[in-house]
Amino acid sequence: MNERRLAMPAKYHVLSRPVLVLLCASALLAVTACNGNQPESRTVVKDSGTRITVMDDHSESVYTKLQLEGIDRIEGVRALDWISGDTLVVSRENRSLKPQTVEGVMRYPVNLYSHNLADGTQTPLLEGESDYGAALMSPDHKYLFYRQIDEYIGDGYVMNLESGQSVKISEAPFSSEEGEWVDDQQLIFPDMEGSIWRKDVNGSGGIILKPGVPYVHEVVQSGEVIYYVTGEDMQLSAYNTGTKETTVLKKNIVWVIPSPDGSRLALVERNRPGEMVLTLCDTAGNEQSRLAAGQQVFGTSWSPDGSKLAYSLIPGDSGSAQSGVFITEAETGEQTPVLADIEISDRLRWSPSGNALLASSTVPKEGALSFVAYVIRLS
Repeated sequence: MNERRLAMPAKYHVLSRPVLVLLCASALLAVTACNGNQPESRTVVKDSGTRITVMDDHSESVYTKLQLEGIDRIEGVRALDWISGDTLVVSRENRSLKPQTVEGVMRYPVNLYSHNLADGTQTPLLEGESDYGAALMSPDHKYLFYRQIDEYIGDGYVMNLESGQSVKISEAPFSSEEGEWVDDQQLIFPDMEGSIWRKDVNGSGGIILKPGVPYVHEVVQSGEVIYYVTGEDMQLSAYNTGTKETTVLKKNIVWVIPSPDGSRLALVERNRPGEMVLTLCDTAGNEQSRLAAGQQVFGTSWSPDGSKLAYSLIPGDSGSAQSGVFITEAETGEQTPVLADIEISDRLRWSPSGNALLASSTVPKEGALSFVAYVIRLS
């Protein structure tokens, strides 16, 4: 079984990177720099009717100087990305439309909306009988890449946010987990046959690489280099678009996340069964440091300035280590845990300014899974 997917309702197979069950409560953990031998203390406060546990954790870990300013909880939405510093793109059920019966279950279409953090209002971006999701903003925040979803696959579209007009960019449906911006105007993604496509916001472009294997995934371009993973041994390769040369970097790679300036790679590697390791490497795959290890490392995301990495972690030994969302300083390895006891559903997303982090989770509700979004505000 592919470890990247867990069973979820069909309409939520959008961006189905592993749904991490970090216990089953909805407590939130905030830890600041502290002295190593003091006892643990807890304060429980209420925020919009939600109990939030704020903890001083005095374990042996080394923490950054980050301060947690607050956490906003948004019920019933899957937060996908930042449109701006105060507006999100979210997906949610459109209950103004008639529900559809899928495999004997009544479901509403999932549509796209902008969510204003200041007043909580939502404005439709794309509504209709189809499911829309897996949305990702362009680096300049002028275009929205999204998918029209059918189970694990979908057709790719780009919406001009100023005009509201969309252009289809894929020739055929591809995995809803794939697709990344190359720059302000171009996207890259693999098709179901293993070819790698590059398309611009007008739908122009085509196949730029055929690795010669049927399953190509984790495709991302940084500068002139395209990184991708293939095969049962999860081989990470780098294709230079200038020299047309391909170099095999490493094996057993689950995810590759280039830094914003392209000078380093954050790699999640399957070290052995039941253990994943987050490492910092140069562009040749040479390890520079190990940042985290556990049963699962997921959602890794660079801060806009490339100084920090956010990720979620399930430790190999749940009895002696913390599960949750962490932020680590790339240069020093200093670590701050910021969330605990939630289910992480997608890659963590930094705000354009780098002073907030976006996370989505699923919680049991009335016998089903319901999405909840968290905006973690930092200083």
